[in-house]
Amino acid sequence: MLAGALAASVSLSSVAFAGTKDFALQGYALPADKPVTITLMRPDVDVGQLQGGGLAEPNADWTESARKEITAALRAKLQARNIDFVMMEERLAGVEAARVAALDATQQALTLCQTPPAPLPPVEGEALSADTVSPSGDDATTLPPAPDCSAEQAAFAAAQAAPEAAIHADLVADYDGLHSAVVGAIIAHKYGLAGGKLPTKKEDFAYTLGPGTAEIGKLSGANYGLFVMTYDQFASDSRKAMQVVGALGCLIGACVIVSGGQHVAYVSLVELESGNIVWFNLLRGSKGDVREAEGAGKMIDAILAGMPSRPGETAAASSELAAKK
Repeated sequence: MLAGALAASVSLSSVAFAGTKDFALQGYALPADKPVTITLMRPDVDVGQLQGGGLAEPNADWTESARKEITAALRAKLQARNIDFVMMEERLAGVEAARVAALDATQQALTLCQTPPAPLPPVEGEALSADTVSPSGDDATTLPPAPDCSAEQAAFAAAQAAPEAAIHADLVADYDGLHSAVVGAIIAHKYGLAGGKLPTKKEDFAYTLGPGTAEIGKLSGANYGLFVMTYDQFASDSRKAMQVVGALGCLIGACVIVSGGQHVAYVSLVELESGNIVWFNLLRGSKGDVREAEGAGKMIDAILAGMPSRPGETAAASSELAAKK
């Protein structure tokens, strides 16, 4: 719903622009005194068809194809720029696999430890005691001391108490949602779309998700998070027909401007230790069909063009933004 609202505001606003336009935290540079690793959050992708009446109809197959191609394009782009990165989805799956393996191993160890020991033959001349069972005189057998399973029990309890993947997934989902809300504020108040620019945001770029993002850093082993969203609605035949009718109306002095497909994408780089969004870019307009490898690659090339990627490198504003300064 938020993606649709943002797309509509960007598409219909009188101050909307075409192409990319980015902002960075003033004077921010990636640290040169420590390694930089980025965790790529699961791309937020919504692809569908714009119907004649303007209603967006989601398409699950198109969305899945686009997410697959966009993810592959992001991998290729980050690798080409020699950026160390981890995929959040893969990290979540790895954490759960490790938890299950640890639980299985400790359960097996505890089971073996608690297995009743086999009786031992009695030592000749040894007096019977509480540890000796004598069912029939000379057939007496001696049981060994009960094993100490405290270490195995502690390990099993620790494995059971380990956070499940669902808990980590909820954490990631919470920050995905918070990030979307903050992006809504950026688009409204920094770009001046839908809500108008705020005087306090005119000269600076200061938006944050809060220091709680450090938990995502611990989970991923990264110190930056990369969030990517794309909203693509391709015009249906009925929508195209309405565009034609609207254009023909101009011949009789009754022009009706009917918009075609809507294509909006954004990306932001978040410093996980502080939660600050240190770089943000918005793309309006299509660079190609994101359901296909070529189109997804062109879109990712365009939206990541100004992202800082090396320690000590300052995020550069887009050419359009730089021209306005």
